[in-house]
Formats: sequence, C-alpha cells, structure tokens
Amino acid sequence: MRLLMRGERTLILHKGLAKQFEEEVYPLALFGSRKYGNSDKTLMQPTIDKGYDAVVINLGSKPTSESYIEITQSHKGENDYLRRLVLGHQGFVFGHSHTIKKGMRENRQVSIPPQVVSPSEVARDELKRIVDAARRKEAKDYPANTSLIIVFEDDWFFRQAVDDTRLDSFVKENILKLDLRFSTLYLIDWHNIFREFSLAKRT
Repeated sequence: MRLLMRGERTLILHKGLAKQFEEEVYPLALFGSRKYGNSDKTLMQPTIDKGYDAVVINLGSKPTSESYIEITQSHKGENDYLRRLVLGHQGFVFGHSHTIKKGMRENRQVSIPPQVVSPSEVARDELKRIVDAARRKEAKDYPANTSLIIVFEDDWFFRQAVDDTRLDSFVKENILKLDLRFSTLYLIDWHNIFREFSLAKRT
C-alpha cells in the first residue's frame, strides 16, 4: 500500500477546493485558451452560488458585454471515485478495466485487474457519458447568453474510433435535439479537442 500525503489525497480524491479546481476552474482555463487564445480583451471569472459557473467579460465590445458559462463533465460516477482510491493506494491504475468492489465503506475492497478493451468499446461508453452529461442540464433555465461546456475524457482509444467528423455527427443526432436552454454548446477534452455548436434558438 502506498501512503498518501494529505495534499496528494485531496487532489487525487477531488476533495474540497481541489474538486472545484478540477471540475470548474481548470476546464474554464482550457476553454479560454482554446476559444480566445492570448487575447487580453476577454476576462473570465469563476463564480460560486450564482446559478452558473463563470462570467465572461468582453472588454473589446462597446459597451463592455458579459456572457455566462455552465460547466459539466462526463463523469464515470462511483467508478471514477473507486479508480482514484486504487490510484492513491498503488500509484497506478488501469484506465479502462472494470472496477471490482467487495464490501461496504470501511470494509470495502477495490481491485481493477488488467483487461483488454477495444477503441470502439471505449468510444461507445464515453459518448454515452457525454449524452448523460447533457441530459443533466436539460430543461433547466439559465440567464440569457449562457453557454454550456461539456468536458469529456479523450485518450488514444477514443481517438482511434472517433474523429471530429464523427463526433460532430453524434452531437447533432443525440444532443442538439435535447431541451438545452443555452446559447452555445462546447465540447472540450483534457488534450486539444474543441467543438462548438450553436444553440441560438434557446437564448
């Protein structure tokens, strides 16, 4: 067993401010870099308890304008947390193997044995999680000019099965038809994917 320092455990298990940083602040930084580049005409400010996750201030417009950002992720639910527990204990974890859990709470034992998976399996599961993330925001009202960012997990397996063209088609067929009350939908990953879809009819 690998013993964790308190700071390491907080980061790995997404506790406290580490959870807000990884789920909201870091994705916002990725979005800003890919959307606006090195522009000094745009300010982005994370928010707490405002009904949205960030405000975007456009200093280049006359007068200055504001828009809003809501961020969500394609979580793996409990399996993601269990993977982080295993990562904390042994220092590594098999990314796409099935999680095996025995017992409850203090008597819980978790193992993630190596497993052969195909790119199509990985892509299928991640695409489903993207749709689930969008559905969690369906039929909810937000301020006018609010955009939705869905952050998802992209790796070698996913990119072997899904390119930008297929991803765009999937979004148009499965997500854009949902009751998403936003002006724009963005899909970003932890690497370099940046896809933008207009939802102007929802503003």
